[in-house]
Amino acid sequence: MPIVQLPPVISVFGYKDSGKTTVTTGIINHLHEQRHRILSAKHVGEPHFSLDSPGTDSYRHLEAGAVATVLQSESSASLLFKEPITDIRELLHRGVKAVSADVIVLEGFRFWTQKHAQIAKIICIRTLDEITEFQAETVGPILGQCTLNPEITTVIQIPDEFPFLLEATDNWLLTAPKITLGEKNGF
Repeated sequence: MPIVQLPPVISVFGYKDSGKTTVTTGIINHLHEQRHRILSAKHVGEPHFSLDSPGTDSYRHLEAGAVATVLQSESSASLLFKEPITDIRELLHRGVKAVSADVIVLEGFRFWTQKHAQIAKIICIRTLDEITEFQAETVGPILGQCTLNPEITTVIQIPDEFPFLLEATDNWLLTAPKITLGEKNGF
């Protein structure tokens, strides 16, 4: 992979049903209102998940040998790749180039982002034990820990205290580093 720069990356992670999608969409909405161009990515844990279905024209294009196919309508466009892009760095590089993003927001991808010192993290928890577990394994900036569980009062409550996460995000973006891909000692 050539040396490329990614814009600042915010990673929202936690276990299933911890509020990740609620937080991710809230962050994306807030950044969009500030006129940021956002590339988002969601990790899907199901091994055979596909956006395309057998029998559709786009599926037939890919089966016939196309490396990728574009689906276009009056309201949207999608790009489907034939091969799985298992290297998230390559996928983000392609996505940033395609949309000229100035911020990346990830949902999931904990094992890729948790130990990266330049990626900001928002950790969604369900239990008190998860606070200690995630803090022990996380490197780099934590913008906040949050929960949907009203019994946990030591972290940000979603949705009532969500503005605290938005403020932390705004403050971090003021000095957020770009991420270099492809260096020997880089990412």
